Amino acid sequence: MNRLTITALVTLALLATAGVWAHDAKLHKGKVIEGEITSVGAGGFELKTRTGTIKVAFSSKTKFEHGKDTVDKSHLAKGDRAGVIGTKLPTGEIVAREVLLGLPASKEGAVPKPDQATKKNAEHKH
Repeated sequence: MNRLTITALVTLALLATAGVWAHDAKLHKGKVIEGEITSVGAGGFELKTRTGTIKVAFSSKTKFEHGKDTVDKSHLAKGDRAGVIGTKLPTGEIVAREVLLGLPASKEGAVPKPDQATKKNAEHKH
């Protein structure tokens, strides 16, 4: 095989498997609200979005997914990114139908964590 054919086959293989590594929230029915988990409790959690912090409650029918795996609420952790599909109550709280864990970090308004900023500053001083 020539070099061009091998490169084309490798590229196609990578494109074909790209969906395995990332969970696409768009595959779910309903509007996905994405954000960072700021606190977790027995009956729900708080999700910090671009527009503010939202309280999310669980029901007995709430499904939890991490990638393609079904998990439970014990997988929720403060600081993780998550997506929620559910019903918004008049109080502003959301009753989650689905909670999507393991979402990639948002590129919009990304602020480096303090340890990353400190590391970058240290590198510039040398």
